[in-house]
Amino acid sequence: MACERIIVDGNDADAVYRAAISAYDKARAGGGPSLIECMTYRHSGHSRADPAKYRPDGELEKWKERDPIKLYRARLKQFGIADDVIAGIDADVMRRVNEATETCKAAPPPPLDLLTTDVYADGGFAWRN
Repeated sequence: MACERIIVDGNDADAVYRAAISAYDKARAGGGPSLIECMTYRHSGHSRADPAKYRPDGELEKWKERDPIKLYRARLKQFGIADDVIAGIDADVMRRVNEATETCKAAPPPPLDLLTTDVYADGGFAWRN
């Protein structure tokens, strides 16, 4: 069975959601797998040591205009969602992120034997532990 390939704007949350729902429904109905390729952009270099100076002038700025959060905020406004409601969503998200961060920081470290479980592969189907 061939895997369906779907290309979608990875910066458009609604487009990604619709593609995912369609693929889930197809798979659950026995129609097989789908491959969803979300076309997006890496804003930073490959690592902290990569200043990404190889990009053409203006490329990064162009992609920042298509930031998924920025696009979705604009979409919410198009649907008539008030600025104070959007600000409330932002505040709620930040609160949840901060709570999760503090919970993780307060959690005990994992057992040492767990730190290397399922981390290394030998290039084949077997995992080394």
